Amino acid sequence: MRELEHQKKSLPPLSQSRYGDMACEALYVHKHIRCERIAESQAAERGIEIHEILATYINHLVRVRRSSDLEIFDALMKGVGSEAREVLEKFRDNHIFDPEKILATELHIALDQDFHPVEASDGGDRSAEYEGTLDLVILHSLTEAEIDDWKSYYQIIAAETFQSKLYPLLLMCLNPSLERLRFVLEFVRYGASRCVEYTRKDLPWLKDLAQRERTRQRKLHECSASDEGDLKVSPGKHCTWCPLLLNGCPVAQTNPYSQMTAEQRLRFALWLQEAEKQNTKVLKDLMVERGPIRYRDGNEGEYLADFVPVEKKFYPYRDAVSILDEWFKTHPEERGLRDKLTISGLSSALKAEKRADLAQRLTGAVDLHVETELRIGRATNGKKERSS
Repeated sequence: MRELEHQKKSLPPLSQSRYGDMACEALYVHKHIRCERIAESQAAERGIEIHEILATYINHLVRVRRSSDLEIFDALMKGVGSEAREVLEKFRDNHIFDPEKILATELHIALDQDFHPVEASDGGDRSAEYEGTLDLVILHSLTEAEIDDWKSYYQIIAAETFQSKLYPLLLMCLNPSLERLRFVLEFVRYGASRCVEYTRKDLPWLKDLAQRERTRQRKLHECSASDEGDLKVSPGKHCTWCPLLLNGCPVAQTNPYSQMTAEQRLRFALWLQEAEKQNTKVLKDLMVERGPIRYRDGNEGEYLADFVPVEKKFYPYRDAVSILDEWFKTHPEERGLRDKLTISGLSSALKAEKRADLAQRLTGAVDLHVETELRIGRATNGKKERSS
């Protein structure tokens, strides 16, 4: 009985996944305090399958000292699920590695309360308080490193997550010689990436963040350790992977993530899309003759629909290019500004057949930036046709 109680109440180290579960007390208690067995979602199983194959492949490249080995990669892909295969095939065609720079794959790092490296199974005063498993660590030099984290997400997001801060903290604490570290979210489904860089000067605030979240985890664990009382439930993004959503969510009836199936949610979005378009058209027609329309709600809040002139600034290329060239010649420190400037409207202009030669000449200068956007519309030949 005591062994069961210890298993039930022991505080596990703070990790990326546990941080995500902390978004909802009910989910955290079921998984990490009551230690209930919860099946992995299909998305999680897909991610595990992809990670295992990529780690095996990269470890092979290190052993044989090769930058790529497509024959082995194809052999590893045999038998994988269709969703995992789609992601892996994209990865296959656009990745090569320098085996001399690869430090490790699936590198597990654990730190104690003073941010000193420890074995995850250590006990006593030096037990692990923070931990994480890094997909791929590349050493560019004795002082610079890179962490690549594979994501099979359908959406490309910025590298501004808790993970993007925790993993660099773990690695810099493990290796005191590192002065600069690059964390890369690699969206293998699209061959796109997002990154953020840290230096050793960032360690103090990274440690403060980790300590703050560890304190929140400890408080959540202590307050929720008892089986008595209702658990707090906080619907949000985490509901999309929560195993309690369909079986055990205390607020299932009011949780917006459980009120409709994904298909019903899409149908509702289509209805809203069309309703907004028609309502806005009628509203504009009424305002052409009647002018501004006002509405006051029950809380005495007033709302206004009005046609408002908006000034938009455009800088013609013919006039601006010479001014910019002169500026950059006299201000060499403005390299950051120069790198951020792009030419608006050129992409659509290059689609004209008469400018095919110009488009070809500019191919080498193009900076391709892959992003994801929500599109809701008619599906044609397996693709979504954007609604007008």
